[in-house]
Amino acid sequence: MKKIFALVAISLVAVSCNTTKGVESINWLGKKVTLVSAMPENGKTTATRSFNKALNLNSYEQLFPKAIYNPETVLVSYSYDRNKSAENVADDFYKEELFLEIPSKAFKKEYKDSELEQVKLVYGKHCYCKGEAGYFKINQGSLKINHSEKETKVKLTFKAPSSSLIENVEFTVE
Repeated sequence: MKKIFALVAISLVAVSCNTTKGVESINWLGKKVTLVSAMPENGKTTATRSFNKALNLNSYEQLFPKAIYNPETVLVSYSYDRNKSAENVADDFYKEELFLEIPSKAFKKEYKDSELEQVKLVYGKHCYCKGEAGYFKINQGSLKINHSEKETKVKLTFKAPSSSLIENVEFTVE
């Protein structure tokens, strides 16, 4: 009886190690997204990756990321968009987003602090919150990426320049 009980316990551990943890959804491009990190309540979180795209961060006064064509890079984005109130309330919007640019060739790499500039990591916060809204380059944190033709896995922990709901994210996008 002990042998059967031990076999069942080992089987359960083995099965749990192979299952993908997280919440699966389909993004607006029709690709599967698996969100592993805890999602903020009262909103929608999604991720995308776009091949042949890059970030143009040139600006005169303020940082504003713009997607441009580049056949050698992939643009990965992650966003949280809070649901609007059922009541008609002025300035009832809140959105946070992340952008990063990675090489299109398959790789697995870790970045830390100043190395984050290699992927042009940009954080954006959009809300009626004076002094906190806008786009910011991120250069404090750690990023693990496992990228292939099939999917991109991202695990990111960073220090936002203002209060943030998405400072720890982990997701996979097709």
